[in-house]
Amino acid sequence: MNSAVSAIDDTDRALVHALQLAPRASWERLAPVLGARPDTLARRWDRMTAAGEAWITGLGLRTGTRAPCMAWVEVTCAPGSSPTVGSSLVADPHTMGVEHTTGGRDLLLFVAVPDLHTLYRYLQFRVQRIPGVSGTRSSMVTAVHTAPDRWRLDQLTPAQSDRLTGRTRRAAAPVSASAPGPAALLEEDRALVLALASDARRSVASLARESGMSESTVRRRLGRLESRQSLRYSCAMASGLSGWPVSATLWAEVPEHEVADCAAVASGLRETRTCMSVSGPWNFMISARLRTVEELSRYTADLSRRLPGLHITDTAVALCVRKSEAQELDQAGRRVRTVLPDIWRDPVPEPGSAHGRGAPQVGAPGGQGFP
Repeated sequence: MNSAVSAIDDTDRALVHALQLAPRASWERLAPVLGARPDTLARRWDRMTAAGEAWITGLGLRTGTRAPCMAWVEVTCAPGSSPTVGSSLVADPHTMGVEHTTGGRDLLLFVAVPDLHTLYRYLQFRVQRIPGVSGTRSSMVTAVHTAPDRWRLDQLTPAQSDRLTGRTRRAAAPVSASAPGPAALLEEDRALVLALASDARRSVASLARESGMSESTVRRRLGRLESRQSLRYSCAMASGLSGWPVSATLWAEVPEHEVADCAAVASGLRETRTCMSVSGPWNFMISARLRTVEELSRYTADLSRRLPGLHITDTAVALCVRKSEAQELDQAGRRVRTVLPDIWRDPVPEPGSAHGRGAPQVGAPGGQGFP
């Protein structure tokens, strides 16, 4: 048995599940829920993060109050060139995800940039000029129904989850239509947000020292961005250790008047990790986490049974996930390093400019990178 697998137990997975629900909760708050001492939880988390087995990412990709311009990009490559092309794309701050997949494309990218013009420049003058790239096809994201930070492991009981989230079994109050929208992510917020990309549990004190801000200013900025959903945290475990090692993507066609209902049903399935409306040949995309490849047919059958109006047009299984939510991964899904998601950088800078150098990266002493 792989020693990395044998080192992970259900308590580790329960800790990851708890941090998915409360990413910056103190060890003292988590301890009574998980039935362990705070120092024991801290040691377990330090061990997992040092090995690249688990991590928490902070992502805030807005420009002011505008959401990023996001797209799924299918890349076809010359025979034998996809590993090299993938390595080049993994290093780009504009790619949040990079997968080698089955089906009619060699690579599937998830790209985030500030605006359409930057997306055009990134695709035309960066991606399509990488040696070995023979073609691309893009699908713009027009709505995000379920984001990856909502996906959970299944280790905690409902009562434990409720204790961490503050939910009760009573019906939740309806969301007010006048609730404030996302907070503006200002240019001066970006350094703070990028500092959380590799470790979203960093203390306010360490963030203040690095940024030169006071602790009260850091606390105030984080509170504003968190409470209004402009800064989101995502806790993940290496796919090979999580019990959900298979990643699959589905493209579908849905009647426009049924999109909201289909999104609600698809998002409610245990396996669904993301659900988005897109432009292009088809208008709906779903990504799922599965325990085995064989479960894909059951999952697609379940979707078709529950959603008669949804027509699945294509599916792809990830042969290797090279990058996810700005984290470069090894072949077992362990984090190798963080590629800082500085999506505001010019993707095609002038030669010799400060922004023309390689994408900033933060090392993480995990497993070996992709060969």
